[in-house]
Amino acid sequence: MKTTLHHFAYNIAPHSLELILELFESLGCKLEYKKPQARWCMVRQPATPIDIQLIETSDQPVPIKIKKNAHIAFLSANPKTDLEEIKQWAGENKINFIQGNWSEKELWFDLPDLFINFVIEIMHTSVVE
Repeated sequence: MKTTLHHFAYNIAPHSLELILELFESLGCKLEYKKPQARWCMVRQPATPIDIQLIETSDQPVPIKIKKNAHIAFLSANPKTDLEEIKQWAGENKINFIQGNWSEKELWFDLPDLFINFVIEIMHTSVVE
């Protein structure tokens, strides 16, 4: 069998698509596909040929200990600075923000009012070097 990976799908809270798009754009992603009036879309980073599908759903958020295992990971030369900018953005938009880490170089955050089944990890680039 020969297949090609196309996308991953994650659930977000109802009426949050525009805020989530703003967040993903700040993480270097671009809107790849969205039908007019649709409450889901595909985003990707220009150099990465894999999409992330974001789907509004009325599902209840899963517990944080489960969400952490379904994270979307980004690399950064300055993850702590990036996390502070996201925390500030969340505050400006009155969005709850939870931060954690697996190590000093592997940080994660949750926006529990928006993320249903995932968190976002921001890792220092040295983790993959």
